[in-house]
Amino acid sequence: MKTLSLLTFALAWLLAPSVSASPLSFDGVPAGTRVAIVGGTVHDGTGKVFENAVVELEGSRIVRVGTGEATAGATVIDAKGKIVTPGLIAASTTLGLVEIGMESSTRDTSGSDDDPIRSAYDASVAVHAQSTLLAVQAIDGVTSAATTPQGGLLSGQVAWIDLLPGHHHDIVAKPRIAVAGGLGQRIAGSRAATLAHLAEVLDDARIYSTTKAAFERRASRDLAAHRLDLEALGPVLGREVPLVLEAHRVSDLLAVIELAKTHKLRVTVTGATQAWQIADELAAAKVPVIVAPTANLPGGFDRIGARMDTASLLHAAGVTVGIAALGEAHNARNVTQQAGIAVAHGLPHEVALTAVTHAVALAYGMDADYGSLAPGKVANVVVWPADPFELSTVPDAVLIRGESIPLRSRQTDLRDRYLRRFEAQ
Repeated sequence: MKTLSLLTFALAWLLAPSVSASPLSFDGVPAGTRVAIVGGTVHDGTGKVFENAVVELEGSRIVRVGTGEATAGATVIDAKGKIVTPGLIAASTTLGLVEIGMESSTRDTSGSDDDPIRSAYDASVAVHAQSTLLAVQAIDGVTSAATTPQGGLLSGQVAWIDLLPGHHHDIVAKPRIAVAGGLGQRIAGSRAATLAHLAEVLDDARIYSTTKAAFERRASRDLAAHRLDLEALGPVLGREVPLVLEAHRVSDLLAVIELAKTHKLRVTVTGATQAWQIADELAAAKVPVIVAPTANLPGGFDRIGARMDTASLLHAAGVTVGIAALGEAHNARNVTQQAGIAVAHGLPHEVALTAVTHAVALAYGMDADYGSLAPGKVANVVVWPADPFELSTVPDAVLIRGESIPLRSRQTDLRDRYLRRFEAQ
């Protein structure tokens, strides 16, 4: 029995991050109070570093970042010897759309039909604010996520969420920030057919936007997709939101560049296994790329040539590089490990921090409010005791929209429960 208890405790311990022995205390700070985090080393997310700095928050926004003394009357939090960063951002994640991967009733990652064009599928209305996975990621410093539908050629509309469990009415910071999709042979049986279908849908979406009345009178030819899917592509065609495409092979990446040029789109690429081979072309086309540095083995023929230094090579060529644990919900928090591995393979440390904050916000068009510590930005702030990319580092404090969250999750609760049982034996 003791052996089983030891095993149970060990598993619970491994599943949950340890909480700092002396976390910062934000207890008793009334809502709306001006809070000053002082004395820490502030990395603002864009490459700037401030020593012995101050970050001041009021309500859900940042009001000051710099050096000197806290504003008179502010509640002061001492962060001396600590590191202060923007909240980390999970790109291309299914957070809020899935709870148990093998249980279909807990998955809202896609529509049920087989139509490859699902651009009207709106992830924002399916986000589950009581998902246990939200706190698991948040206590490791992930404060926002680009929650992304899956499947098909055009998977649906991406929702930007802040990881505040239980906030049913406002967990979605902004719906429909992008349309997600994917390229490759699997979509339509061949790459040529896939690309032709995508080009046809984009052309027909443009036609639909100018001939809605004729379409409603059935006075136009048949179009390539349902009217709701065509209408959902309007903001993409108008460059209001980006088209975020998963693509890996060089030929698909070049096709993305040509697609953006032909249709005058804002595009972002995720995955991008072979992107290092055409880094100069991606930089010239100003296409942001989001990669997972640990994906260094070919999961298919599209991904031959995978390498751990892809982020470094792309950055050296001038590409805007984001880093993520792509497609993850349970372990989106592993973005810090992804960034650490990129640093170990040549990516400058400060660039890696930008890659998990500001660069991701930029790739999704959310950089006006997220991704860096600056006046006016949403007050998503993390205080770390040491380098956030070290495996043993966990936050001392996480603030989301200026609200200090408890450093607890279902995993830490289970760990502590079994720890108490073990100690009682």
